[in-house]
Amino acid sequence: MTSAIKRVLAFPWAGNIYTEQLYDEVEKQGVTVLEGTWTRRWLADTVRAHDVIHIHWPSFLYHEPRSQIRTYLRLVKLAAHLRFAKRRGATIVWTAHNLYPHDGGRDLAVHRWGRKIILAFADRVIVHGKSAARALIDEFNIVSSRLRIGHHPHWIDCYPNSVSAAESRSRLDIGAREFLYLHIGRCKPYKGLEALIDAFRSTPPPARLLIAGKFSSPDYLEEIKAIARRTPNVNVVPHSIPDDELQVYLNAADCVALPYREILTSGTALLAMSFGRPVVAPDLGSMRDHVNASSGILYDAARADGLAQALNEVRKRRFDPSATVEHVRQFTWSDLAALLLEATP
Repeated sequence: MTSAIKRVLAFPWAGNIYTEQLYDEVEKQGVTVLEGTWTRRWLADTVRAHDVIHIHWPSFLYHEPRSQIRTYLRLVKLAAHLRFAKRRGATIVWTAHNLYPHDGGRDLAVHRWGRKIILAFADRVIVHGKSAARALIDEFNIVSSRLRIGHHPHWIDCYPNSVSAAESRSRLDIGAREFLYLHIGRCKPYKGLEALIDAFRSTPPPARLLIAGKFSSPDYLEEIKAIARRTPNVNVVPHSIPDDELQVYLNAADCVALPYREILTSGTALLAMSFGRPVVAPDLGSMRDHVNASSGILYDAARADGLAQALNEVRKRRFDPSATVEHVRQFTWSDLAALLLEATP
């Protein structure tokens, strides 16, 4: 750890379990963390030399979906605030959770400009895995010396896990012989739910597909519900799953299916494996760095039948839950916190 670092100014800290876990570990390593406020006054009153300004999702600092004018004004403010902080002697670190925001992505000029701005000022960029690093280099032409490569940490012991698989399946009314495919988490178009339901149709009985999570829009929910109604044994639970109930869904599942259209990092994949559940996911981004033969199946997303083949293949293999948990146990919050604290020029 660089001894000059005394404080991390977090954007954000509270309200997200990833950032809360990370910064709790940073404080355990003897460094103060402050919740950042993205205003010139707060920065002027707070930023000092050797502070680390740590940004996770830059679009939250500028994107105003209801006003394009306000969005571009906030982009200008983003650049001005970052320039001001660097003149104060702060180090700017961006953790790249994705290449672009999932809502709009590279198709929106505002997000392309947002990435140009954050990369113009960031001293270091943290990524979760070597494959994710390669994706950033290919997309943004970043020199590799600016990158710091870690891993997305596991979620073991972060959520309650005391309900057995048998009790979990009973609560969800899953038959003892049914193979349960689970998709869990916030439901957005980029997560490929339509393709998942379509591929599920090719799986032999007895099987069930459960899609659980809050939907990004009422229209998208109705679209998925309509597709599910035409497909036997597909159930949709369209609301956020409370932290203490995640164990019920995950322990009931035989595998967790995450057919992302595009992905750089997936905390949900690490969550599934932390509960000993194998993952079915595309061979993209950091999936290559976190999912191995003991913890899931990666399929070729370019193949039309890739997902369907993987859904059938996962039923033929035997996955040891304890081996899956031990695989992800190597990816720790303490290692990621240390990587952040070493990320100075």
